Amino acid sequence: MNFSQAMEYIKSFSRPGKPVTDLSRIKGLMERLGNPQDDLSFVHVAGTNGKGSVVEFCSGALIESGYRTGQFTSPFIDCYNDRIRINGENISEEKVAELCEKVREAASGDEYSQFEITLAIAMLYYREENCDIVCLETGVGGRLDATNIIKNPVVSILTSISFDHVQVLGNTLPAIAAQKAGIIKPGCPAVLSIGNEPEVVDIVKRATLSVGSSLTVPEYPQIISESVYGSEFEYGGFRYKINMPGEHQILNAVTAIEAVNAMRRRGFNVPDSALRKSFEKARIGARTEVIKGKPDIIIDGGHNVGGISALVKTLELLKSKRLIAVCGMVNTKDYLHSASLLSAVFDEVICVDGFAENCVKSEELAKGFNCKALTMNYRDGFEYGKKKALLNGGTLVVCGSLYLASAVRKLSAIC
Repeated sequence: MNFSQAMEYIKSFSRPGKPVTDLSRIKGLMERLGNPQDDLSFVHVAGTNGKGSVVEFCSGALIESGYRTGQFTSPFIDCYNDRIRINGENISEEKVAELCEKVREAASGDEYSQFEITLAIAMLYYREENCDIVCLETGVGGRLDATNIIKNPVVSILTSISFDHVQVLGNTLPAIAAQKAGIIKPGCPAVLSIGNEPEVVDIVKRATLSVGSSLTVPEYPQIISESVYGSEFEYGGFRYKINMPGEHQILNAVTAIEAVNAMRRRGFNVPDSALRKSFEKARIGARTEVIKGKPDIIIDGGHNVGGISALVKTLELLKSKRLIAVCGMVNTKDYLHSASLLSAVFDEVICVDGFAENCVKSEELAKGFNCKALTMNYRDGFEYGKKKALLNGGTLVVCGSLYLASAVRKLSAIC
């Protein structure tokens, strides 16, 4: 099997797979592969928004501390391989093909999801490469997520929890929070990001009490400075700097600080200097990614109301700038609500489609905006938006969907 054949095999499964009511399907597959996850240590991260950033902060601190660190994230930004990394390096195409062959031999039937097959490949890889620890991001939810086959995480982290995937997780915050809190294991410490709704905090507190775990909810940090190029804040008597913009990233960083504190209590030696280096180095494509140029371009993959709200708050820091948007969304998200939120910060919006099979038609998306809205395919929209922003001395913002962000990053050498 070569890499192309591996990709063809993975794509032969549906994205969600057959519906599940327990973890027996993924457990069976992993048992046939020798349960590689049982030989690994994990930082397990669930939540609606902020998972990828917290994984980046925590894994960066562990790498800086000398630990061989696996990083598992979802979905990919530039290529399939960037979902599975060790110390920041993507798994090779050759290794994907080799391990996918092993997974194919162990899998039976077509009921698996693409995510489950990918997770199986990742676990084999991390064990083979003798990772000291793996920062593991859930796919959807927590309790029934395939990643929840792990037994005793070093720490379980819950980031910002809001509405998303309601058809799977439930249409109330308590229901969604209960699913996310399903990653909390007996005796394993948990950290919950600050800023969650009281009903979410209550559900998570109950979940930790029910399994005899400790829960840490950080204090609110003191924000010293904030811009689209990064922020400084003080927490626990120490000052930190991050280069990912937005107040939400400050809160993600504070979550990572408390997660690292939990790791220290469980025997991991992570000096504060390593955490500082992680914060300053951390960059994630399509997470309010700022590309300086003519014009300046901001690419953001926030695709639910919570993510869109965080983007709007960050863009408000650019009050003196004219903002032009290229916006596209998929039909599984609350795109009309998101469009209404985005209308408050943009002078003009180019609504686009053509970047994903389930993207909203540009004409339909335009109905949600209360500002000037044009309609185009994403290629033309991106080129038009760049020219418009440059002509007006403004900033171009590409937003609404990770699929759009990924597609636009492939159009140009800007990233």
